[in-house]
Amino acid sequence: MIDVIKFIHLLLTLSLLGSTFFCLILIYFQQNDLIKRLNRIMLWLLVFAVLTGTLLVYPKHYTFHTNWIQAAYILVFLFGTLLSLLAVFRKKRPWRWLSGISYFFLIILLIVIIHDAVTKTTFLL
Repeated sequence: MIDVIKFIHLLLTLSLLGSTFFCLILIYFQQNDLIKRLNRIMLWLLVFAVLTGTLLVYPKHYTFHTNWIQAAYILVFLFGTLLSLLAVFRKKRPWRWLSGISYFFLIILLIVIIHDAVTKTTFLL
């Protein structure tokens, strides 16, 4: 059962990374309606990725006091906050470059989270 949860968790996180790349590309084609829908889908993907990641902590013999797990939760919180702001202020902010920088920052956050999970250390240590 743990392997199934881990597989679903990996699918969710890779889907999240791919969706973020896709939104970054769509900014320059000005597909605002599609980006708005993708932002909502990405928020749901994030919720389920956090849920499956939480279900994996104790069966994999880790605790919530492990440094890279705490860093992952903090970075996921930052990711969700920025993604929520992008979803709310999509129509009110006409600057494409600011959206591009935001999605690029989201991609960097996801890469740092994936790096920490693979190496089992935090990015800075």
